[in-house]
Parts: sequence; C-alpha cells; structure tokens
Amino acid sequence: MTYKKITFFLFATVLLISLTGCRGTKIESMDELNAENLYPYSNDDLGFSLYLPSDFIYFQTQRKNNQDFSDLEIYIPTADMSQQKEVSGYAKPIIVRVFDKKYWNDNMNDEERAEYIKAGEKGNRVYGLMFWNNIPSDWSVKWTEDMKNQIIKDFQIK
Repeated sequence: MTYKKITFFLFATVLLISLTGCRGTKIESMDELNAENLYPYSNDDLGFSLYLPSDFIYFQTQRKNNQDFSDLEIYIPTADMSQQKEVSGYAKPIIVRVFDKKYWNDNMNDEERAEYIKAGEKGNRVYGLMFWNNIPSDWSVKWTEDMKNQIIKDFQIK
C-alpha cells in the first residue's frame, strides 16, 4: 500500500468510529449534577435508579447481600460525631432493600414490612426504601420531608 492509501484508510476508520460513537444522548454521570440539579444513581444489577439531592455531594454507596434480600446503602458526609456510624465521617440516610418476593410475602409480618416504603415490584423482587430516623445535627436543616418525597417519587424500577 502506498502512503496515500494508508493515510486515507486511517482517516476513514477514525471518521467511521467517530460518527458511530455520536448517538446524540449523554449517559448521566453519577458523580455530576444533571440539569435538574440532582445526582443520578443507577444500579443495573439490582434493577433500579433514583435521583439524589445536590446536598448529597460526595455520597458513597455500599452493597450488602443476604440470602433473602440485597441492600444498597447510601452514605453522605457528616460532621456529627455523636452518631454511631458504620463508615467514619458518614451517615446513612437511605437503604434500598431489594427483597426476594417470596420472602417478602411469606416470611415478613406486617410490622416488618411497615419499616419500608414499598417502591414497587418487578419479577421476583420487591423494592423497599428505608430512611434514617436519627438525623445528624448538621443535616437537621438540610434534610426535609420534601427531599424524602422527591427521592421516593423519582425511584424507578428498570
């Protein structure tokens, strides 16, 4: 091959890759605020997504698996050291628990189910949300019922 043919081939390949990669939609980054000033969070493995308030900057997640359910725990920074925390310097405002549907229906009583806000079901899964009861002092003004309700409203099962 001549130099011109190699150059043309490389140019055509780069152009083709560039054009096929431009789909016009941007995947939301979980560590950047979107246009609505929210942090999008998506968990394909557990089959859900939600949006977190801008106050949740530097949020972290941790997953815990159990035979009957999986927890996705969301942590946010706090300066309130009086609280018992699993992760130093962080508080846990939200737990998304994905239950096995049979466990939810057959092994839990009404009192246990009432601890969770049932966000929906799909297939053999039931999705429940639990919010903190003991709000850290530095979050007492930031955390609102509207914030909680917005998280619930924006929760989506995939």
